[in-house]
Amino acid sequence: MVIFEAVPPVDWAAFFIGLAGLIFGYIQSRSRLPKWVRRWMDRLGQDKVEQAVEYAARLSELSPEERRREAAAYLIRLSEKELGFPIPESIANLLVEFVYQQWKRRV
Repeated sequence: MVIFEAVPPVDWAAFFIGLAGLIFGYIQSRSRLPKWVRRWMDRLGQDKVEQAVEYAARLSELSPEERRREAAAYLIRLSEKELGFPIPESIANLLVEFVYQQWKRRV
């Protein structure tokens, strides 16, 4: 059995600093894309992905699922134009979802 009064204050401080570091690390990593997806984001630019989200948001006659698909398709077409080759659909979906969450918080 652990007697809490016997634990030195320095150990408690180290424990809470470590715990705070774990919590902040988890919060920060939760809002980040995987490295292999961030490379695509860097190549295209977040403004281009946001442009795709805004384009799809203007299509009010579509359902939310259809808008997401249209934003991903727009992003694929944009990458063909900008990079010379299409990005994979799964990457386009991840980028659209990531930027959409940030865009939605702002708007």
